[in-house]
Amino acid sequence: MKLCTIQPSMPDSIDDGVRKSTRWIEEAAQSGADLVVFPEMMLTGYDFHLHDLFKDSSWPQQVDRALTELCSVVDTSGTSALVGLPYPFGDGQLNALVLLEPGREAVLAGARSHLPIGDRNRWGFVEPDDRLPVNFQGILFGSIFCAEVLNLDYTQGKGLERSDVILWPGVCGSEYNENKDITRDWNAEFARKIASCYHVPVIQSNYLSYASEISTQTGLENRRMLGGSIACDASGRILDQASRTEEEMRLFEISRIDSTVVVTPTANQHDSESQIESHST
Repeated sequence: MKLCTIQPSMPDSIDDGVRKSTRWIEEAAQSGADLVVFPEMMLTGYDFHLHDLFKDSSWPQQVDRALTELCSVVDTSGTSALVGLPYPFGDGQLNALVLLEPGREAVLAGARSHLPIGDRNRWGFVEPDDRLPVNFQGILFGSIFCAEVLNLDYTQGKGLERSDVILWPGVCGSEYNENKDITRDWNAEFARKIASCYHVPVIQSNYLSYASEISTQTGLENRRMLGGSIACDASGRILDQASRTEEEMRLFEISRIDSTVVVTPTANQHDSESQIESHST
């Protein structure tokens, strides 16, 4: 099967999320992808504007209408999508991925655990029932979100161990110096950490930019740069990495050889080869 990951600029509203998601689903369909994977909370964006959204009691209806619109896009394009969004659940909401397939109802495909630490919990995210992977064309895709990369022990024993591939739609900034050279590639370190924990390939969909000026300025002050969406195999060997300055769609062929699932980058632009070489030296 052909999978593509999207590295977009972060939406600042649901309307913006639908518009950007539609554009990328259509581009993915033109590339021949079977499945397109977006970053977490792609439908809404993952920034300070979420506070205002969750204060509006109609937000679940807004999300539902947006999903209906994206389902129509998926039906027309013939390409499925894993879209990050807030998913009403119990007394709160999940930081979730939802699978949209042509001609089918949207399905909850994964959600972040309610971590015992971290300020993201202030947004009302709650614990999902399990962390079972979703089956797409015979491949079991698990997912790791947000600060879970710092608390992987908390994600274990809930079903992710069954995954063939771990998707990491997490927002991640790497450290850089005054020349804008990356001095610590957190994308690579965290992807390898996930691979070491679950012993499967890891594929990231990161954002290129934040939605708010506050978050953008904080990133500049802390010298943290988004982008650089990465993929590694089960051993932690870097397979592919996106630009840190451009929106991108990265393409992969995913196949099963005997009992092993293999991820192979295909037809990716950008100078990822030099980045991969730097990770291996």
